[in-house]
Amino acid sequence: MNKKASRVLSVSLATALTATLVIPAAADLIKKDLSVDAGLSVYVDGKKQELRDAGGAAVDVFAADGTTYLPVRAMSNALGAQVSYDAENYRVYVDTAPVDEKAADYLKAYFGVEPMTGTVSADVFNAALVKIFGEDAKTAVGAGLTVAQAVKAAVESCGLRELALTYSAEKSAASTAGAGKIEAGCLPYVAAALDTSLASGTWSFDSGLTGEVAAQLLMNAVNIAGKGRNYLGNVSDPDIYQKLQSAYSSFTLFDDGTLKDLGDTLLFDGAITGYNLKYDGYDAKFLPEYTMTYVNSDILHGIQLIALLNAAGLDAKVQLEPKSSMWLNTDYEDKTDPEAQDGGVAVVGSANDKKDFYGLVVSALEYDMQLEFDTIADKEAFDAIVEQYAKKYKVNQNEDGTFTPSLIRNSEWHPVYTSDVPVSTGDFQHIRDNVIHSGSYTLHSNSLADQTASITAAVKKAAPELETQVNDLYCCAAFYRYLTASRED
Repeated sequence: MNKKASRVLSVSLATALTATLVIPAAADLIKKDLSVDAGLSVYVDGKKQELRDAGGAAVDVFAADGTTYLPVRAMSNALGAQVSYDAENYRVYVDTAPVDEKAADYLKAYFGVEPMTGTVSADVFNAALVKIFGEDAKTAVGAGLTVAQAVKAAVESCGLRELALTYSAEKSAASTAGAGKIEAGCLPYVAAALDTSLASGTWSFDSGLTGEVAAQLLMNAVNIAGKGRNYLGNVSDPDIYQKLQSAYSSFTLFDDGTLKDLGDTLLFDGAITGYNLKYDGYDAKFLPEYTMTYVNSDILHGIQLIALLNAAGLDAKVQLEPKSSMWLNTDYEDKTDPEAQDGGVAVVGSANDKKDFYGLVVSALEYDMQLEFDTIADKEAFDAIVEQYAKKYKVNQNEDGTFTPSLIRNSEWHPVYTSDVPVSTGDFQHIRDNVIHSGSYTLHSNSLADQTASITAAVKKAAPELETQVNDLYCCAAFYRYLTASRED
C-alpha cells in the first residue's frame, strides 16, 4: 500500500493506557531533514476523532520517517483519559483513572453534599465524608488540607485502609513514582489510591484540595464502597454486548410471596392492568434527569438497540434490571387463543366469568434497560431512535408482515420507555408509578394519574399492612396509548 496516498490512521489505545504514563525531562531537540506525511486522520474504535487542543483549535497528526506523532492532550481527550503538564520538570502525565463529569451533581442528589468550589477546608471535606459514610468516616485533620491528606481520609472511609497498610516503603515509592511530592504519613495511602484508581496521577498531592478534585475523589470513594451507580458499562464499550448477554443469562423469574399474591389479586380484580416485581439489588442508581428506562423481554432486541445508539453517537451508562411481569396484552387479535404467544411470554389466563378482560393475561421475565446519557440532548434523541427503528406502525406494515423501513428484532406496537422527570421533546405523557415495598422487593404498577386513588384503596383493602408510594413518571406516546386502551398506530 502506498503510505503517502493513505490519510487514514486507525488507532485503538484504550487498553494501552492502563496506568499513569510519565514522559521524563525532554531530550535535546535534534534537527534533521524528515519526510513528513501530514493530514492523517485518527479513528478510535472505528470512529473518526476531531482532535483539538486545550483551546479548542484543531491539531494535526503527522508521520515522519516511520513514526506517527499524536498530540497528547487531544488523544487523551479522545480516549477519555486525563492529562497534565509539569513545566518545571518537563513531564507529561496521562492517566486513565475515571473522570465523572457529573460527580458534584451525583453527590448532591444521593448524599446531600453541596457542590464545593475554590479551596476546600478540612471541615467542609470532613462533613461530606460523614454525609456519605456516616459517623464512622475517617476524617482528615489539619488546618491546611492537602490533596494527599484528603486521599488518606477517603481511603480509610471507603474500606481500603487494610490495603494501604500492606504497602511497604519500597512498594509505595514504586506506585507513586512521578506523582510529585507526597508527605510520608500519606504515602502508602496515596499509593493504594493510585493503584485502585481512587486517585488520579494528574493531581498535585502536596497542593490544597480544590472543589473539583474533592468531588472526583469523593465520587471515586463512593464507587469503591458500592454506594454509587450500579451498571454494566457504556454504550460505547466494545464489550457491552457480551456484558448484556452475560447479565441476561443470569436472570430468572423471581417473586416475593406477599407482593406476588397482591399483584395477582389487583390484576384479576381489575384494579390494575399489569404489574412488575423488582429486586433492589439491581437498582442502577442513575441521575434521573439524564436517564431513560426502556422495557423489553428479548435481549437481542436490547443489544440491537444499543448498537443503534452507538452508531448514532449517543453514549450512555447501561444497566439491566430484571423484573417478573404480568399484564393484559392488548396486542392479540384473538383474545381467546390459548396458543397465542408474543416473544416468549406465557399465557396465564384469559377472560373469565368474573371479569371481562380486554386482552389475555400474560407473564414474562422482562428487563428494564436503564440508560444514563451523557447529555440531556442525547437523552431527548432516544425517542426518535425508537420511533424509527423499534416501533411498529400499521402504515409501514407489508402484506407479508414485514415492515418498510425495516425494524430491529422483536419491535413492538407499544414499546415502553419512561423518564422520572419531564422530557421536552417527543410526545411524553405524565403518568404515575404506584410502588409497594416489601423488604428488598417492590411491586410497580403504572397507571393514569386519575387512577392512583382507586389503586391505593385497592391495595389498602387487599393488604392493609402495606403502603402505596405514588411517583411521577413520564412515558412515551405508544405506552400512553396502551394505558388509555387506544390502538391507533
